[in-house]
Amino acid sequence: MHVNLAAGEVDQDPVEPDQPFFTASIGKTFTATIIAMLAEDGKLRFDDPISLYLPEEILNGLHVYRGSDYTDDVRIRHLLTHTSGLPHLLGDEYGLFSRRKEESPDGKTFFDVITEDPERHWEPEETIDWAKDNLHPHFPPGNGIFYSDVGYNLLGLIIEHVTEQPYHRILHEYLFEPLGMEHSYLSQFSEPAVHSDHPVPPVYVGNQRFDIERYRSFSGWYAGGQTVNTSEDLLSFHQALTAGRLVAQETLDEMTEWRKLTIGVDYGYGLVRIRPLPLLPTYYAWGGLGATNAVMLYNPGYDTYLVGSFNQTASRQKAMRFIFRALRTVSKIEAEG
Repeated sequence: MHVNLAAGEVDQDPVEPDQPFFTASIGKTFTATIIAMLAEDGKLRFDDPISLYLPEEILNGLHVYRGSDYTDDVRIRHLLTHTSGLPHLLGDEYGLFSRRKEESPDGKTFFDVITEDPERHWEPEETIDWAKDNLHPHFPPGNGIFYSDVGYNLLGLIIEHVTEQPYHRILHEYLFEPLGMEHSYLSQFSEPAVHSDHPVPPVYVGNQRFDIERYRSFSGWYAGGQTVNTSEDLLSFHQALTAGRLVAQETLDEMTEWRKLTIGVDYGYGLVRIRPLPLLPTYYAWGGLGATNAVMLYNPGYDTYLVGSFNQTASRQKAMRFIFRALRTVSKIEAEG
């Protein structure tokens, strides 16, 4: 059974099932998958120090914790799993997983900065510089887990170094084009192969409304998550990942070695596992989640994919309830069938 539905309105027009939307941190899943593909091609290793792939101006002062410089100890694996200790680019009021306020000495989050100047286009190197100037690492590499957009922007730069192509070009070449993801692109950096007949809905952060197509400053999320996709495109990607058409099963097994991120949520390599009922593994699901409550999940227990978005940062509980209820419905259908 395949069902594609939509509910609600965008500027008084009904939302369409095939409408593209901003997927936020689901982009991290794309980034991690490309890193895994490069590893399988022998172009890098998960345990390589990031200093092999990044210039001195990025590395200088990147990870200084309590007076000690740990930059040379940061590995690609640490960035993938959020265990580098590097800071996050979202304050706790907007982050999906972070519980600590990430703000500059003058009390501004990076989100404050980019929304105050929507016309500014941020290069990934500039986001790293802002983090180094205004935020602080939280622990030495490998000594904890802390969700970090900074780490994923660094992964995007590593991809660019290894492939000698822009990150957005690699997104299309490695994923979007071969998987027929015609409506997918990296907002503010590329265009879809086929433009949708429907507009990209604005993103809501609480009561604030943001038109991401006009906010050039949203370029700051880069490899940490600013792709625009349709539900069908995300489904194509996740089915290809689970079927072994992107990386080998051995690599996928490594990507899904879970570490507890927060209550009921685990993290692998750019992949999230949710455990809505800890004692019922049949309800576990894994894939990608975004701060706008975009979901791209696969539930092995019932061989079910759940893909879509609530397009609102304040809807996390609603999204989790929907996922649980959807899986309960599938379980009842399975039982009756």
